[in-house]
Amino acid sequence: MRILSGLSTLVVLSTGMGKSLCYQLPAYLYHKRSKCVTLVVSPLVSLMDDQVSGLPPCLKAVCIHSNMTKAQREAVMEKVRQGEVQVLLLSPEALVGGSGSGSSCLPSTDRLPAVAFACIDEAHCVSEWSHNFRPCYLRLCQILRDRLGVRCFLGLTATATPATARDVAQHLGIPAEEGIAVRSAAVPPNLRLSVSMDRDRDQALISLLRGERFGCLDSIIVYCTRREETARVAALIRTCLHATWIPKKNLRRPLKWIADAYHAGLSAAERRRVQNSFMSGQLRVVVATVAFGMGLDKSDVHGVVHYNMPKNFESYVQEIGRAGRDGEPAHCHLFLDPEGGDLHELRRHIYGDTVDFFTIKKLVQKVFSPCKCGTASETPGRRQGEEGAEDPAPEEEEEEEDGGVTRWSEQRRRVCYKHERAIPIQQTVESLDIREEGIETLLCYLELHPQRWLDLLPPTYSSCRLLCYGGPRQLRAVARSSPPIAVFLARERLAGRDHSHASSLEFDVVSLSDSMGWEVALVKRALRQLQWDPRLRQGTGGKSGVLVEFGDLSFHLRAYGDLTDQELDSVCDFLHRRVVAREKTALGQLRTCFQAFRSVAFQTCGPHPEEEEEEKSSCLKALLNDYFEKEPAGEQAEPACEEEEEEEEEDLGDAKLRERESQIRADIRHFLAIRQDEKFSGRAVARIFHGIGSPCFPAQIYGRDRRFWRKYLSFDFHRLARLATEEILASR
Repeated sequence: MRILSGLSTLVVLSTGMGKSLCYQLPAYLYHKRSKCVTLVVSPLVSLMDDQVSGLPPCLKAVCIHSNMTKAQREAVMEKVRQGEVQVLLLSPEALVGGSGSGSSCLPSTDRLPAVAFACIDEAHCVSEWSHNFRPCYLRLCQILRDRLGVRCFLGLTATATPATARDVAQHLGIPAEEGIAVRSAAVPPNLRLSVSMDRDRDQALISLLRGERFGCLDSIIVYCTRREETARVAALIRTCLHATWIPKKNLRRPLKWIADAYHAGLSAAERRRVQNSFMSGQLRVVVATVAFGMGLDKSDVHGVVHYNMPKNFESYVQEIGRAGRDGEPAHCHLFLDPEGGDLHELRRHIYGDTVDFFTIKKLVQKVFSPCKCGTASETPGRRQGEEGAEDPAPEEEEEEEDGGVTRWSEQRRRVCYKHERAIPIQQTVESLDIREEGIETLLCYLELHPQRWLDLLPPTYSSCRLLCYGGPRQLRAVARSSPPIAVFLARERLAGRDHSHASSLEFDVVSLSDSMGWEVALVKRALRQLQWDPRLRQGTGGKSGVLVEFGDLSFHLRAYGDLTDQELDSVCDFLHRRVVAREKTALGQLRTCFQAFRSVAFQTCGPHPEEEEEEKSSCLKALLNDYFEKEPAGEQAEPACEEEEEEEEEDLGDAKLRERESQIRADIRHFLAIRQDEKFSGRAVARIFHGIGSPCFPAQIYGRDRRFWRKYLSFDFHRLARLATEEILASR
């Protein structure tokens, strides 16, 4: 009723409780009444395919994602335009456009039927996946509003804490006082949960799979953190259980049908083979990373085992939610490393996404490079385009914090209207040593800030190479007939660079377009047409003898070029605070998760008395429900895990700690000595000693040297980075 009334809504319901009906029924009614189409944004291609095939017969749906060819997308859009479908499923990248997929796959609004509402499936991804993994989620709702005029949103998820729900609701535009329309218990009642702290996990896993609880189950998922672990554990299960597993159907089955591995590093064909075997009941156990399971439509999974601890409760609840979808009793067991080894492994992933202040400053300088618009006179309280803003009294002209960025820009009148910039992706990734997704996340933070520091545009090829086979004379003819080339050569002459004897040019087409005041697409079109311009033709052929090539896929944006030093510092501070806050939140979730699991853990996986197992299961469910349903006392508790780790290290005693640091310094010096030709930052060294790959220092290369790779995984990352920085400075 809320969706039919045009009210944006967030629904949090456990798996199998009818979330899909919340968009299917309104989609059907809207289309029947006014031929509107409903948009459903789904995170995985496989999930979209399942949703399309699983719709009721009265609903027709199609999907668009970035893996489709242009012809396939056009065929789908023709069906949408003709009003033949009620539901259009989209991947976030297809809608927003990303560096991997280029521009958005969606046509302009005038080529689409009216949009009734947009449903964001797995809505928790808006909050959790948007940072450093799939940044397009950050811009999803804004793009739907601005480009398609969507005003009503429906968010569906099975896992959302109050804080996550608030974050998602803010993206969806739901007023804070309205809250969540529906919320159910975090864990279905038919799941039996257990945790153990076995010293020998391999032996304990085999005992568990042979035991009373799991021995009779035909469909089991075992989750591991690392890809290489999945293959090893799958081989272990095949070896140990091949003589004991008797399938319900008395058929002779190959050994591989007992257990197989699944992770994102496998080929698409291999992943399909494993998933199809599991879905058809031929494969008993899938040993997988978190890449397996979202949207898994298999109702008879009755066992989920976590070989490693998940990174947070959200992941845990999502993964155990794949068991018992048919309502029958199902069993979920988690192995917790008594020495805290899983904590170190999971912290490694968190630190892999963090960025230091110096790197952020380098990115900010690239984005907000100075322009020649000039500096406006001080006009406090008024920005360009703000009519009627009154100047405050002189004593009120103070720095004012607004969401982490000092409002320097509101204390003077802007002259710069923002310039189009192109930042080459690969070059920037290498110079900053940050993954592409990490850079895009930082840019999204700046776009979504209330002061709208920049506007992100779809990625574009920014460099242009023009070659005239007719030599310098033909290039001069090109300049006479092409305004973009004429403008470029004029700029070059003013800068003292002479191209009068050149037959080729290379330039930044985005910068050129900005200086001309033209759209980039128009400049590119004009340049491409030079290849067929009859005025430039040298012979009798159809082509002109001019070659035009575009390269360097780049982040494309509009940004101010007249920011003061104070404003630039404020932007850096804002981004750094945001990054640090994300890190602390993730570390806090990890610590909370570990402490909760440890509080209900058995020393071994069993068997244990029925009453005791039931009591521990109920206790863990209560902890999970409290986590997902209750607000923490006071502000959101974000344990300063860095401080806790330092306290743990202090427990070793000052003498032992100094001895350990001395050994670490010696290893750092040894590492730097054998790689004198390479330039390392303290963070880069800390990453290698923690086993964290990066664009400039990939795991495939640096992971081969086991003298250093992952050697100090248990030592505090930030302290390790400080020690490495000190040793690097001392060696110069």
